[in-house]
Amino acid sequence: MLEKSRLRGSEQPVLLVTPDDVRALAPFREYLIAVAIVVGLTVACWLVTRLTGSGAISLIFLLGVLLAGMVLNRGPVLLVAALSALSWNFLFIPPLFTLHIAKFEDGLTFATYFIVALTVGNLTAQLRAREHLAAQVQLAHESERLRKTLLDCVSHELKTPLAAIGAASQELAGAAAETPNAQLLQRLAGEIRDGSHRLNRVVNNLLDMNRLESGIVRPRQEWCDVRELVESAIEIERETLDGHDLQLTVADDLPLMLLDYTLIEQAVAKLLANAAAHSPSRLPVEVDAEFAADQLLITVSDRGRGFAPESAERLFDKFYRAEGHKTGGLGLGLSIARGFVEAHGGQLTAENRDGGGARFLLSLPVRTTDGDALESAQ
Repeated sequence: MLEKSRLRGSEQPVLLVTPDDVRALAPFREYLIAVAIVVGLTVACWLVTRLTGSGAISLIFLLGVLLAGMVLNRGPVLLVAALSALSWNFLFIPPLFTLHIAKFEDGLTFATYFIVALTVGNLTAQLRAREHLAAQVQLAHESERLRKTLLDCVSHELKTPLAAIGAASQELAGAAAETPNAQLLQRLAGEIRDGSHRLNRVVNNLLDMNRLESGIVRPRQEWCDVRELVESAIEIERETLDGHDLQLTVADDLPLMLLDYTLIEQAVAKLLANAAAHSPSRLPVEVDAEFAADQLLITVSDRGRGFAPESAERLFDKFYRAEGHKTGGLGLGLSIARGFVEAHGGQLTAENRDGGGARFLLSLPVRTTDGDALESAQ
C-alpha cells in the first residue's frame, strides 16, 4: 500500500513505497515491456519491409517472441505473441490497415504464425521458469551445505575450550580444599563446571541435529543388554537427575537385542534430561523397559505439569519449548531423540499421565537372542 507521510517541519507530503508495492508493480512493469517490444519490432519491420518483403516479417516477429521468452514471464510473453500477430496482420498482410485477410494462403500463414508464436512463447517461458527454479534449488542446497559446514566447524571449535574449562574446574575444586576460602572456591568451581556442562550439551545438540538434517545418521547394530544401555543413559544424565527419585524397572529376563547402542542410549538420555527439567525436585522420574511383540518398549515418565494435548506432536519440533518452561537450552533434545529413534525404524510418542506429568514411549522393532545362544554362535 502506498502511504503518505509528512516530514517534521514541512507540510509537503512524502510518498512512501513499501516492498509490497514494488512486488505488486513488477508484473505490470513486465507487461509494459511486452508492449514496448512489440512497438519496437513493428517499427523495425516497417523500416526493413521494403528490403526484405512481407514474407520475412513473420520471422522477425517470431524472433522477438523467442527473445521475449528469455527475459519475461509467461503472461507478458503470450501478450507479445498475440500483439505481434495482430500487428503483422494489420500492417503487413494485404489489405493493409485492416484485420481482414483476403487470401486463403495469407490466412493460413497468419493462423500458423499465431499458433507457433504462442507455442514458442509458452515453451520458452516454461524453460526459463525451470532454469530459474533449478538455480534457486541449487542456491538453497549450497546455502544449506554452507550453514551445516559452518555449524559443524563452530561446534567442534567450541568443544575444545569447553573441555579445558571443565578440566580446570575439577582441578580448581580439588585444590580449593587446601585454601582458606575453600567453600567459596568450591562453589565457584561448581558453577564453572555446571556452566561448561550446559554449554557442552548445547554444542552436542547442535552437532546431533546437524547430523540428522544431513542424513548421515545410520544405525550400526550390535547385540546389546538393555539394562546396561538404560543405566548408561542414566549415568550420562546423573548430574541432571540429581535431586530426583529415579525409579528404574527392567525385567530380569530381557533377551539381548540387536540395535544401535549409542543412538538409543543418547535418545533415552535426552528423554531423561527432559523429564528432569520438567519435574520439581524430589518428585520421581520413572524408567521402564520391556519386550513385547518383537518391540523394545522404553518409557520415561515424570510428575511435572504435563503438556497441552494439542501440542503432543509439537513437543518434537525443533526449538519448541512448552509454555511455562524454564529458560535454558535450545529446545532440541526431544527433536533429536525422535530423530535417532526414527533413524532406527522406531517411534517416539508422548502422552499425559493420569495424576499429572508426561510419559514418553520409545518403541523399536528389534531382533533378539539369549546369552547362551549368542555364546554358542561365537
